[in-house]
Amino acid sequence: VTADEVTEESSDEQKTYDAEYVKSLREEAKSYRKDKAALKKEFEETKSKLEALEAEKLSDIEKKEKKIAELEKELESRETAMKDKEMEALIVEAISDKNIVDKEVAKLLIRAELETADDVDSKSVSKVVDKLIKEKPYLVASTSANPSSGNFAKQENDVAPKDGVDVLKKFIGGYVK
Repeated sequence: VTADEVTEESSDEQKTYDAEYVKSLREEAKSYRKDKAALKKEFEETKSKLEALEAEKLSDIEKKEKKIAELEKELESRETAMKDKEMEALIVEAISDKNIVDKEVAKLLIRAELETADDVDSKSVSKVVDKLIKEKPYLVASTSANPSSGNFAKQENDVAPKDGVDVLKKFIGGYVK
């Protein structure tokens, strides 16, 4: 297709193309797609070969050093997780008999306080729990006041007796003293 042919065809207002021209364009596009797919496949194969060669370049010592570094990271993460579990167990043990209202909040506050400590043991956790109870006494449930009682103590409501026998007992009880 030359530039003259394109200008002639574009000057036509209806722009009709013959079947041969359309077929040749389709074949050309098909060949480009095939070439692109082949080049992409060749690129991927070359890339994988290059990666394999680079991996082979690493000596056995370098491979072992890399594996050691990975294992050290995994060991460190497991040790951290284990310390967290131990701290959690110590906290739960320390607050279990303290009558704490919201144990989750207390755990978070205690954990935040213990983050700066290097060595966490039951004594340090107990100290932190005692300190927390002194600073925030509202975390401990009080046994003297019941929030559901309000200003008045709860009383039995005898307005509507349940059956006729209760009515008679109440009526007779009022006169017999």
